[in-house]
Amino acid sequence: MAYTEQRTDSDGRTGYIGRFRVDGRLRSTRRFTSRREALAEARRQEEAGKHAEWVDPASSRVTVAEWFAVWQESRVDRAPRTIEAEHERFRSLVAPAFGDRPLRQVTHEDVARWAATMASPTTGETASPARRRDAARLLVALLDAAVDARRLRSNPARTPSGKVPALPRAPKTKPHRYLSHEQLRRVADATTSPQTRTLVLLTALTGLRWGEVSALTVADVDPLRRRVRVTKAYTRLDDGTLLLGDTKTHARREVPLPATLVEAVAAQAGGRAPADLLFTGTRGGPLRRESFDRSAFRPAVGAAGRAVRTLREAVGLPGSGLYDDGVVAAVRRLQSDGGVEPSGVCDPATWALVADADRARRDELTRGEKVSRTRLLTALSRTTLGPGAEDFDTLTLHDLRHTAASLAISGGATVKAVQRMLGHESPVLTLSTYAGLFEDDLDTLGDTLSAAFQATAVVPEGAAGGPASVTPIGAARAWAAG
Repeated sequence: MAYTEQRTDSDGRTGYIGRFRVDGRLRSTRRFTSRREALAEARRQEEAGKHAEWVDPASSRVTVAEWFAVWQESRVDRAPRTIEAEHERFRSLVAPAFGDRPLRQVTHEDVARWAATMASPTTGETASPARRRDAARLLVALLDAAVDARRLRSNPARTPSGKVPALPRAPKTKPHRYLSHEQLRRVADATTSPQTRTLVLLTALTGLRWGEVSALTVADVDPLRRRVRVTKAYTRLDDGTLLLGDTKTHARREVPLPATLVEAVAAQAGGRAPADLLFTGTRGGPLRRESFDRSAFRPAVGAAGRAVRTLREAVGLPGSGLYDDGVVAAVRRLQSDGGVEPSGVCDPATWALVADADRARRDELTRGEKVSRTRLLTALSRTTLGPGAEDFDTLTLHDLRHTAASLAISGGATVKAVQRMLGHESPVLTLSTYAGLFEDDLDTLGDTLSAAFQATAVVPEGAAGGPASVTPIGAARAWAAG
């Protein structure tokens, strides 16, 4: 029960402090000149303790920076890349505004103003919406943890209902890029090594993340069951260090190994021990994303993505990215003149004729441009183009993961199957990420249900023209006409 005590300081002034118990410990209020005020404050504090709302005033005096350091000590189970990103955001965006401020002095208005105007540490200009949103989320989580630790009674970044109105608007996500089966084969054929070809196809047909595919060992591949076990992943820190740890969702999974890749993967694993990495760098260590992208993936994508335009230019047709009837006719003429079967398909043998035709059109090119052109045609000489082929814009390694989802969905895979293949935490994430790819399912579903229902109709013999034979479309037309 709350009570008061009289206190006299060194100057002889008399005052009162309130005494109360919270969590079994006797605590004190600040000094008051009035006994009534001291007792009222003690009773308020005691009542707050009964409702788990009491906050030790001393604990809220720590600065935001000091509390961030304490909070991070409790998050050692987080992924190293996550911890590194949080430290970078706090150091560059949160600390300049709130680092030296005591927790209890952070106000809702200050957070709202900061979230809208926080500046980039490098340019001094307002940070991007994505950066501001991530930094605001970090501060909200930091203050939530202070509430849980009873250092704050409420989170000043939230409204009384718990909302965070200061959170910057979510930036629009980058549109996904998907390759068709033909375009994927073209990229794979344009690569310069068996390892690059196998890695590109494995990623685009299984949806593995880069950290996962680069961490695969020989033992992770089961060619008999045609399964790939995904148990770990590499994470790259900002200083270039590679750390081997759990997957992004900390879950293990198996993905199907397409039969068309069994032989290539077996060749890639040949001569290696079970614990050896399946894909390696030039010195035998882990394959780094930056070097692979720069030296192997990007050149192949660049060549394959403009293959049709390159072919059209070589045979003297206007620039376009479609292998249409005009290209077919031009390729057939080129094949006939070169003594090759005029199929209209640009295969490796035909690319040799294309290269000869292209050399006759290089008079206005510089020496460097001629060398680049030769390299481009050399890469394309391993590909095959046919009617209907289309060029595509450049894409990233992660777009191969999107391609895997697209090819799986177009092949009839269920949401659950795609979720398991990609390693998403829930089907909801799969649907929200690739919702546009499932739009045609409504038409397919309607046709399937209609066909199944119609199949149950019993039509008497000789009554083919009766009511039972009227199709739904015919009935709809008759109804519309009437």
